[in-house]
Amino acid sequence: MAKRKVSRKYKPKKMMEQAVKDRKPPAAPPKKKLTWKQYMGELPKKIVKFLKGVVRELKKVTWPTKKALLSYTLVVVVTIIIFAAILGLFDFIFLQVVDLFLGI
Repeated sequence: MAKRKVSRKYKPKKMMEQAVKDRKPPAAPPKKKLTWKQYMGELPKKIVKFLKGVVRELKKVTWPTKKALLSYTLVVVVTIIIFAAILGLFDFIFLQVVDLFLGI
């Protein structure tokens, strides 16, 4: 198939649209270098701000009820017991196979 010819008046528009897509966001201004003393002076404020954010996020958490927590715990414990039994069985089988080969 022949390539469809596009009139000249549409090419600049397409080029501008492509330039907008390819444009990078403006870079963040460079951070000022802090001295050790300035950094240590700001550290307690940063720690307090972090802890306040942690408390704010923990207030948003939907905690499970006691009944749900017990059922989740039971599921986890039973799953661990089942996988431990399977792993122990495989270990025993492989140990017997290795002993069989080494016994020859």
